[in-house]
Amino acid sequence: MTFELPGRQVSLLGVKDVESLITDPTDEDKVPCWAEIWPAARGLAQWIWKNATFAGDRLLELGTGLGLPGIICGIKGAQVTFSDFNPSALELVRLNATRNGLLDFCTHLGDWRDFKLPGKFRWVMGSDIFYDPKLNVYLKELIPRVTADGGNVLIAHPGRPASFRFVEELMEVAGFDEQHQVVPVTIEDPYFPYYEIHIHHIKLNSQV
Repeated sequence: MTFELPGRQVSLLGVKDVESLITDPTDEDKVPCWAEIWPAARGLAQWIWKNATFAGDRLLELGTGLGLPGIICGIKGAQVTFSDFNPSALELVRLNATRNGLLDFCTHLGDWRDFKLPGKFRWVMGSDIFYDPKLNVYLKELIPRVTADGGNVLIAHPGRPASFRFVEELMEVAGFDEQHQVVPVTIEDPYFPYYEIHIHHIKLNSQV
């Protein structure tokens, strides 16, 4: 599959039959959400391409899936760590990153409920991963812990109430400043082709 940006085309390997990966639909951990490019990832990739600069900054993508936003960051000069709790996602993102010319990247297998990754990152981001209040509890602790002093957090979602609440709670506990933009996204879907993706650029105060 390909993703078009002004002056750049990104080529991604994907999963032909996502449903074949579902082994237990009652177990949320086994639902292969990682195997698709969700509208929020597309919107975040567009926003990054237009607005962000990195100059070698360390960047962590949480719940990377196929890795589209992180790959865009790598193309723009970030040192990207792609993180997911599914080994198959990381296998595919390594292929996708290499496929698009990234050299300075790594991957991390980690579960937010017990996330162990040394060091801090100038940028931390996630697209449409803040939808479950049960998991948001862990992300609210994780993100300030892995974000460098004065660093940046990017959150993208298609207008989910739980995601808006997460942004509010994160700002309260960590003392962030926030800028909020909406990016329109169109996908090839006969029923739901149009999305408004909310991008929250949250900057950690230097004293936190």
